[in-house]
This record gives sequence, C-alpha cells and structure tokens, in this order.
Amino acid sequence: MKKFKETIKQNFLKVLALSLVVTTALACSNDDDSTKRNGKTFILVHGAWQASFVWDNVKEQLEEQGNRVISVELPSHGKDSSPIDEATLDNYVAKVKSAINDEDGKIILVGHSLGGAVITQAAAQLPDKIEKVVYIAGFLPLNGESVNSLSALDKESEISLDILIPSQDFSTVTFADPEITIPKIFCHDATPQQKTLLIKNLKAEPTAPMGTPLQYDTNVFEKIDKYYVYTKQDRAISYGFQQKMAQKAGITKTFIIDASHSPFVSKPKEVAAILESLTK
Repeated sequence: MKKFKETIKQNFLKVLALSLVVTTALACSNDDDSTKRNGKTFILVHGAWQASFVWDNVKEQLEEQGNRVISVELPSHGKDSSPIDEATLDNYVAKVKSAINDEDGKIILVGHSLGGAVITQAAAQLPDKIEKVVYIAGFLPLNGESVNSLSALDKESEISLDILIPSQDFSTVTFADPEITIPKIFCHDATPQQKTLLIKNLKAEPTAPMGTPLQYDTNVFEKIDKYYVYTKQDRAISYGFQQKMAQKAGITKTFIIDASHSPFVSKPKEVAAILESLTK
C-alpha cells in the first residue's frame, strides 16, 4: 500500500512538473506573439533600375524585431511583367496605395531614389494611413515638380547622358557598360557579390514616370511626419542635393549613413537600425 501511494505521488509530481513546463512555454509563446503584434508595419518602395529584392536583408532584420514588412514591386520592375506603357507614375502610386490599404492601422512608408517621389504622392493621398514617411536618398518633388526636373538641378550627380542608353522609342533607358557603371554609380562601397546582385538584376527603366510632375495637396503633405536618411557617399543623388530637397520640404528629422546610393545593399544593418529606431 505504501509503495502504491509513493507511485501515485511520483506520478502526480511528474504531471505537475509537465504542466508547469507547458504553461511556461505557452507564456513565452504569448510573449513572442505580443512582441510581434506590437511591431510596426513597413512598406518599402525601391528606386529606378532596381526592384524589391534590394530590400531583402533589411526586410529580414526588421522582421526579426517583430515588424511586418512589405516590399513593393513597381510595375515593369523585377518580376513584375507589366508592359512598359503601364509603367506610369499613377500606376506606381496606385500599387503603393493598394499595399497601404491592404494593411490594418497606420504604416511607416519608406522610399528610395525614384521611390521617394512615389511615396510622396501616395502619402499625400492617404494621410490617415501614414504614421511616418522615410526617404532614403529619395527624390522629394514638391507639387508640380518631377524627378527629371529635380535631377537636372543636381550638378554633382554622376549620372550623365554619355552613360545612358535610351530605347529606340525613348520609352526606357538603361546604362552603358553596366559591369562598370552600376557599381560606380549605385554601390561602389559594396562587396563583389552585392555589386553582382545589382548588375545581374538590371532592367531598362521606364522613362515616363520620371518626367511626370507630382500633383498633391501641399497642406496635407506638410502635416505628415517625415524623415530623411542621407547617403554621404552618393554618386547618383549627391549628398548636398539630398540636403537641399529635405530642407526645401521642411524635413528636420534626419540621419546620415556614410554609404553609396544603395545602403540597403551595402550596409543593411545600418539601414535596419535606423528604421527600427522609428518604431519606438
């Protein structure tokens, strides 16, 4: 009888111990879920001659911190097979707005280079869905300005007509000698593997969106919380011109990365750290 009671006692203790382990595991799981629920939602928009793949490392790091991250593929870029005549500024903006509207709550909208123009118009059209707008070496056209009209003012940019090759109908443009020009202009500080990534994924860039002036309500845009990340070694949009655009748009909250035009490729940890700091 004594042995029988001892066996029951041991079994009870085993069950109790097991239940404590399960309870603790569930609590940890709930904590993880809570962390993920408390993360922010980022929508990332790439620039010209690139595509959503450039955000992969940054996306992974932000997701590890419990954030939700959507990298938009603009029409006729990357794996998007839209015909060139559908690659318009309006369609770019519509693609980004669709991604924004698919999400519950407010989002942090991030744009690089040409993507800066796209997020400007999208944010001004959906201000109630925007928590913050972040430009990473992004074009920031004011109402009535275009990417082309701005880029013509950047005298220090190393993108020049002698290294660009337009298509016969001028609907697209690409770079001559991409093995040389792409690393030089976009990622001179990157590793050989990172440079190869941009070269092998190069596609001709639609020209129409770059020449289309933005049309948005300036009063609405002024009220949006805006940030600018300067790329100090930039050869595509010079550091000085980035500063001029940000100042003209009234952006006072800025960061500096000592990097080329594509810091999300060459220095993804720094980019992710800056973006993560905006979630606090």
